[in-house]
This record gives sequence, C-alpha cells and structure tokens, in this order.
Amino acid sequence: MSTGGLTALARWGFGRSPRPSQIDPALKVRVSVIILRGERILLTRHRRDARFYWVLPGGGLEAGEGLVECAVREVREETGLDVKILRLLYIGEVLPPSREKHVLNLVFLGEVEPDQRLHPSRHWQSEEPHFVPLEDLASVDLYPPIAIEILEDVQAKWQGSIRFLGNLWRNMEEVPEWQSSD
Repeated sequence: MSTGGLTALARWGFGRSPRPSQIDPALKVRVSVIILRGERILLTRHRRDARFYWVLPGGGLEAGEGLVECAVREVREETGLDVKILRLLYIGEVLPPSREKHVLNLVFLGEVEPDQRLHPSRHWQSEEPHFVPLEDLASVDLYPPIAIEILEDVQAKWQGSIRFLGNLWRNMEEVPEWQSSD
C-alpha cells in the first residue's frame, strides 16, 4: 500500500488547524451597485466640507453579512429601492502610497422594477440620489473613478467578464469617505 497520497495531503496542510487571518483589520470592504434606467445611471451625491462628488449607491460590509446582502441593504438604505443583484462587474482597491488604509471595492450590476420611486433616507453625508444621464457620467466627479469602464461596458451590453481595476487611489487634497472608511 502506497503512502504517497498521505504525504501529499500533509504537505497541503490537511488536518492542520487553520492559520489566523493574515488580513489587516484596517482593510474595509465596500460594495456598490450600478443601476440603470434607460440611458440614466443611479448615483448618490455626497458632500464633504464644501465639495460635492458622486458615488454609486453602496457602502461597507458589516460583520457576518454576505456581499449581495450588503449590496441590497445599502441600496435600500440610500435610495429606498429594492434591487435585484445580477452579477459582479468590477473589483478594485484603494490603497494610498502611505498604506495606512486599504479599501476593497466590489461593484455589482443590479436592476430595479421600473415603477419603483426613490425614497432616500438621510444618513451619513449622503444627499439625494439621482438618475444621471449616461452622457454626463464622464464629466461628473465620480468615486471610485470608473466612469470610463462603466461606459465601455454599457456599450458592450455587460457581456464582458469580471474586471480587476487595480488600485483606484487618487492623490487628492480631501479624501472622500469611500477612500477612508465607509
């Protein structure tokens, strides 16, 4: 009887206790959702000090929460809409040169029933969500800065595979909360 298989199993770590997580607790996971109505995209305007910028509806993953569950909850909290998540589109991260923060961004494609109306709740630093014309997307101050990727994939009718966008950090004077902790 050969024991070669058992040696291979031991080499791969089967039967060992799992190692403690190597992930830094400063890592934040943020999910967001692209929702279209015709030629318009749902964005939420945020304000930090005197500066306005736009984000896709979404937010931080809570302990014990699944990614889709988080996306549905965040869209409902920010817009009042019940969203159906269709698929994962983008993975990106925000990692500044100082490495003091690390945000993993997961962007999903979702859909809502056309008769649903926006009923935003006021929380955090959100302003009311708006359906913004896709033709204006490249000119708005969008975070993370993925307008080009969104427009490309709208043209391709979302037929591509999941895209890793790399580090989406932007060197800025004032850092929006999506790059810090939300």
